Amino acid sequence: MSAIADWIDAERGRFILLLPVATGTAILIYFNLKTEPPLWLGIAATLTSLIALTTGWRFPPTRFLAALALAASLGFARAEWRTASLPPLLDVPLGVASLTGSIAAIDDLPTGRRLTLFPVQFQTGPPLPRALHIKLNLKQNTPLIPGDAVTLRAILFKPDRPAYPGGWDSTRDAYFSGLGASGFAIGPISVSAAPAPDSWNEKVRGLREAIASSIMNVLPIETGSIAVTLLTGLQSQLPATEHQNFISAGLAHLLAVAGLHVGIVMGLFFALSRWLLTRHERLALHLPIKPMAALTALAAGAGYAILTGAHLPILRSLAMAGLVTAGIIAGRRAISLRGLALAALAILLTTPEAIIGVSFQMSFSAVLALISGYAAVSHWFGNLHEGTSHFKRLAAHLAGLFYTSLLAGAASMPFAAYQFQQVQPYWIAANLIAVPLTALWVMPLGLAALVLMPLNLAYLALIPMGWGLAIIVWITAQIATWPDAMLRVPPMPGLAILCFAGGLTWLCLWRSPLRLVGLIAMAAFCLIYAAAKPPDMLISPDAKLIAIRTPTGPLLLREPKATSFTLQQWQQVWPGETFAPLDTSLCPDDICSVTTTPPVALILAAPSPCPDTPLIISPLMLRGTCDAPGRIILDRLSTYQQGAIAIWLTNTGPRIETDREHQGARPWVPAWPE
Repeated sequence: MSAIADWIDAERGRFILLLPVATGTAILIYFNLKTEPPLWLGIAATLTSLIALTTGWRFPPTRFLAALALAASLGFARAEWRTASLPPLLDVPLGVASLTGSIAAIDDLPTGRRLTLFPVQFQTGPPLPRALHIKLNLKQNTPLIPGDAVTLRAILFKPDRPAYPGGWDSTRDAYFSGLGASGFAIGPISVSAAPAPDSWNEKVRGLREAIASSIMNVLPIETGSIAVTLLTGLQSQLPATEHQNFISAGLAHLLAVAGLHVGIVMGLFFALSRWLLTRHERLALHLPIKPMAALTALAAGAGYAILTGAHLPILRSLAMAGLVTAGIIAGRRAISLRGLALAALAILLTTPEAIIGVSFQMSFSAVLALISGYAAVSHWFGNLHEGTSHFKRLAAHLAGLFYTSLLAGAASMPFAAYQFQQVQPYWIAANLIAVPLTALWVMPLGLAALVLMPLNLAYLALIPMGWGLAIIVWITAQIATWPDAMLRVPPMPGLAILCFAGGLTWLCLWRSPLRLVGLIAMAAFCLIYAAAKPPDMLISPDAKLIAIRTPTGPLLLREPKATSFTLQQWQQVWPGETFAPLDTSLCPDDICSVTTTPPVALILAAPSPCPDTPLIISPLMLRGTCDAPGRIILDRLSTYQQGAIAIWLTNTGPRIETDREHQGARPWVPAWPE
């Protein structure tokens, strides 16, 4: 008992950090349920926990456990009500549909514009509760601005089911983003009503396009496209090869305007405003300089967020920055684990679905590692900064850059591997140069260019800004040519990433040596991931793609009109392997026998007689043709009812997992046919 008491005393003040952990854990449990729980469950759990907290307040152990239960109950209840508050999935008509709607946003993509229509309706029907994404080709050049009411004809598609069980769930993403369907316009587009000339959306978009035009008039597309992205959020002109180089070098986060960029802008304005306010002695002595500088920085961050599109990741970062500003005004530490915990709670209770998104996972893991990692070595870095030796200060600066890149990358990379099935092993080398260059050269000159644009002097800042961007572009191009610059990795089991997240959290939250227990969980993450075996066979949701893994590589049967997107997703399941087309001419009587254990037969036409194998796969609807005791038949009817299918061949027989089993029946899952 004394050891427990000593540990509690050593960790005093840290237990409150477990509240967002409990909230997040409950939300994850909710999203992994196979059926939707009743709405009263979260409310009942919250009330019960609140009563327990009230009655047990005098007893610290009871109070602590009840507080954790209350935090978890609130997270579970909030996730339930968030889901229930959203409109149901749309019933999208087949064929060509006539639409009338208002343009909420326009995204300029390399292959054409994409409109977000909301509100929108089919012909004379009622307004739809969800937005639509409509893609325009390059020939459809009708002048359009947000706020226009348009009429068009389009072919619509529902979000696709996952390409394999456990794969990317676009339906769930669409459900929580308010999207109902996507499609492409055919024929002309007519504008039936234009927004008011002084419309806010029109003014902001006009400003963004004017800034982009000014930049491209000065800089070449290789550097100008990046400058446009950093200063306006528009990415339409970024060359595809250059974008891929940024991904391979581990610098894709520089192009995704979010927390890093808001932090740079706010940091620059904070330092500048604080320096200006302290130039006058009377002001420095009588005014709250630091809070005033923090508010100025927050206002600058808000302006930057609006200018770059005000999308969800940057608004989330701005909300976190607001909490940091509030801490500065209150005289607390600007960056601390408590501040991070408060920010996590605010986001989880506002948008609980954020916890399953890559933005939340990577940003919070990186910040958590940075705060705890620097706290652990603060004494060592303090010694490096002591003295006036230029060499010592340079060494401290380089060590800090390396340590920052190592902490942030090592903490967030497993989540990137989990979400994208890829790893960039050279991220430290790239970030060691590119991030300081962006923060100290590129972004300050970019902000200066914005100030100089009304005077037609932006080129004075844009030209040297382009020099810095050219260095970054060159670095990414070089790293992209290095061996294994972008490693493809197989899908990660959910249990593995949970072990890593739990181990990282435990390691970073505590002070005492017991924190090292987190390393055991992180080691378990490695073991579980290494032991994970990819499936031996995959069948697409429409049975038009069937892949069978053999010792010489996967064989692929591809039916006409099979989607290429599914095949791209399958490539992530077997990274580094090339799909070989199945030679159907070698299949007598349209029956392909695959030498596996146990043997598998692939039927291409109605058989007579049926092959004598324990497992039969077919892109056809066999309708009981080959039924036999102990035989498993997976055909088009199977995928129609069960979604995508994955098969593992074992000595005890095939182990089959379907998308229906994996997803269950949730509000964001399209109804399963019977």
